[in-house]
Amino acid sequence: MKLNRLDKPIERRVSSATIGPYICCIWIHLTKAASKASNKRVNSEGREMSVRPPLLKRIGIGLVVILSATGPAIHAQTTEFDALQEAAADPGAVDAQLQLGEILLYGNRGLPQDKDRGMALISQAAAADHTAAQAVLGKVLLDGFYVEADPERGVRLLRTAADKGNLLAEETLGQALLWGLGTPADPGKARDYLSLAAQKGSPDAMRTLGEQLISGRIMEQDLATGVQLLERAVDIGDPEAKVALGTLLYFGGDLPKDRPRATALFKDAAMAGNGEGLLHLGADMMWRQTDRKTAKALLIQSGELGTGAAWATLAEGAMFGYLGKDRRGQFETFAEKARAAGEPRIAKLEALRQLYGINMRASGPDAIDMLEQASEDGNPEAAKFLIQLVRDGNRLNVRKSPKQAARYLERYSHLLDEADRERLEFTLKLAGTRRSDRYDEFLAEFKSRPDLKSTDFGMDIFASNPNFAIFVLQSRFKQQGKAVGPLDGYAGPRTLKALWNACRTLPDTEPCQDTVMQPRVIGALLAQR
Repeated sequence: MKLNRLDKPIERRVSSATIGPYICCIWIHLTKAASKASNKRVNSEGREMSVRPPLLKRIGIGLVVILSATGPAIHAQTTEFDALQEAAADPGAVDAQLQLGEILLYGNRGLPQDKDRGMALISQAAAADHTAAQAVLGKVLLDGFYVEADPERGVRLLRTAADKGNLLAEETLGQALLWGLGTPADPGKARDYLSLAAQKGSPDAMRTLGEQLISGRIMEQDLATGVQLLERAVDIGDPEAKVALGTLLYFGGDLPKDRPRATALFKDAAMAGNGEGLLHLGADMMWRQTDRKTAKALLIQSGELGTGAAWATLAEGAMFGYLGKDRRGQFETFAEKARAAGEPRIAKLEALRQLYGINMRASGPDAIDMLEQASEDGNPEAAKFLIQLVRDGNRLNVRKSPKQAARYLERYSHLLDEADRERLEFTLKLAGTRRSDRYDEFLAEFKSRPDLKSTDFGMDIFASNPNFAIFVLQSRFKQQGKAVGPLDGYAGPRTLKALWNACRTLPDTEPCQDTVMQPRVIGALLAQR
């Protein structure tokens, strides 16, 4: 019996014991209703007679067919499970122990979940040196989703299984070493393990390794190998790889722009049920105002495919008037869909409306209260925006207070991932100092963490301390032999010229025609290697 050895439970099946009583009740109800509202016919003698409606007869036949069709399958499944339990009782039947353990741990096959027994069976097989069981147990202990995490033991088991060539172990361990999950990050070893998994045909390993080799932020850049890996994942039909490659081709940068191919990849992914590419396509069209109607349709399609961020993007577009008239009505419609999809960013948008008085009275304190409440409810986007807002102020109705922002970070740090915590801690140090003599110290720290670099992080640095952001770029330009004037963090004429020339190297050069002293441009420049 082959099972899906993933950490997501297989869809439960309905048992005849569950549906039987309901079907019987439906049949009795329909029979009584028919007797009360029967059709009346007159016979040859002029007397009325009751006739059961033909539709009821068809329903009855249909219900019998349902029970007849599901009965044998349910019986076979129960028999198979009983046989598996009997087999797993043999101390040497490690395959059966693993299979039964996964069924019970994940709650598969329509059976009640029994984590303790499931873990005991998987552990028993792993202790008997069963490679697949070692890989499964290692992943479960590393993830900490079904049972309390034990990263040290999990990584040890994964190494044992990976050394014996197990694909799941190679892929999981490669991801852990790449991101530093449960073990210190080691990009070199991460590449080795992911390469082995990719060679065995893992699309997840191909996609992850391909993206990293193209970006060069964590591993040394290798464009040719990275593109080859992504193309292989695309060729075997991986929707996420289609979105990843499409995104790189659509926005350009590390790869030359190819928007027709990117659009085709996004649409192929959508046909497979992944709407993230349509989100990128629709959002870009909406913000550029190239085709409002098509942009809206693409974003709605993305949302209907399960991309909650698409509903939040539509709400944001409506809020700022990018979807036409009735801004308030459209915002409420799409915000409700975003909330139903569990999209956390909608809390930030609602706070922005309150902050700047969009279709309501502006109030900084009320916006802060909204963000605090959302953070208390466990919303990471609200907590992050609250920290950023209080750190910088908004020069309208929220005062700048890095100390209060630091208290918020301490209070809500459990909601944020490690990378976001480190980024916020760094920007709080920048916001809390006015001394330019510390810029060299901060610059060294910034250079030591290329893995944290992103356009959003660059924008956050610019917001928390604009002079330091300019100082970083001045230092880079000087190292490249460009004239920038004194390294003082001020954008003088020579620095502005260097910024403008650098802006022209970005994938999106349109903002260069306006002014380079805008967050998106400075953020993108800071994100460059």
